[in-house]
Amino acid sequence: MKNNLLHPNTANYIIYRVNNLKINTKPQWGKMNATEMLMHCNLCNQQILDGERLNSKTSVKQFLLRILALYLAPNFTKHLKSEPKNDTKGKIDSAYFDKEKEEFIEIMNQFPIVTKELTLTHPAFGNISTNEWGIAAYKHMDHHLRQFRV
Repeated sequence: MKNNLLHPNTANYIIYRVNNLKINTKPQWGKMNATEMLMHCNLCNQQILDGERLNSKTSVKQFLLRILALYLAPNFTKHLKSEPKNDTKGKIDSAYFDKEKEEFIEIMNQFPIVTKELTLTHPAFGNISTNEWGIAAYKHMDHHLRQFRV
């Protein structure tokens, strides 16, 4: 079974890991610091929870990428580019680390209690199911926590 943020134990495991993140933890790759990474995750996860499906069809390329990324590849690869609206480099001061970490934990706690369908259209995978959003969100959080060795 795939790790999925919709499952309480998985969300709790991500929270356990983020609690080991420190303000001065250096990334293994990428240019974001720990505060910027938390802000990035919070932006993306809030979009997942609140977003709407676009009026577009999923392409064959998006479908195949979804299968590869969510079901076949063990992890998201390093150095993936974010959508510009989710790029947080230089957009938050490290003084907000604790606030962003607290918000991260609050958002993680929302995933297991989601009662509505998650309908945001994924920019790379197209229209995906609520269950697939749980898998994608887990893989995204795992990617960034591995980036910071937690």
